[in-house]
Amino acid sequence: MTCWEVLGITPTNNPDQIRQAYESQRKFASGDSLQDLEDARDEALRQAGFDVSAVEPQDRRPEDAQPAEPEPNQASSPALNARDRQVVREVVIQVEAMLNDSYRRSDPHVWRAILTEPPADQDHVREAISDELYPRLKPRLDAGELPEPVVAFLAQWLGWQELEDSMQAEPSRSNDPFDDPNHRGSNASAGNGAQSSSQGKRPPMTNFWPAVIGWVAGLIILTSIFSQLLGS
Repeated sequence: MTCWEVLGITPTNNPDQIRQAYESQRKFASGDSLQDLEDARDEALRQAGFDVSAVEPQDRRPEDAQPAEPEPNQASSPALNARDRQVVREVVIQVEAMLNDSYRRSDPHVWRAILTEPPADQDHVREAISDELYPRLKPRLDAGELPEPVVAFLAQWLGWQELEDSMQAEPSRSNDPFDDPNHRGSNASAGNGAQSSSQGKRPPMTNFWPAVIGWVAGLIILTSIFSQLLGS
């Protein structure tokens, strides 16, 4: 990598810009990474036409003489170098582009392909990606724009514990898109029970005997009336 790539800037003759790039990355570097950053600064100053021996005493701070102590939250993972930061930026750009495509952002396989591709799968790089993506994805997560399989993968891969807790608190959902939990439950169970009970009972048969008896009685009365008329 060139000195400019290590510093994360384009070639310039401005010493203030070189020092600013060095200072912005120095707090994240330690050990060999800090030494590489200092060498890149010195080389950039030389290419810009400045005497490093004359500029360095003013630019170097007293604490630069020894490696910076890692912060408590950095003790368990190495500091990001320039290449790692570039990987983080590229992943964030890919995710932001994917969010504009409703089909791709709903596919957990696409998320997995982007976030787990080496070297983005390294723990310290993954933590940095998580920190960058969380504020960008939180509004969409709150609005429910991402499907459950995607949310489950993000929670597991990026270590977002609150998402895992919220998913465990919700009832499990069916993979059937037509199976809506809001429309099944007590009412649906009652409907299914009523349907089962109705299938177990036969509809009552219509009783025709009262009508038959009525017709017979009517015929007998008419016959007797005609007999009396004819007899008279």
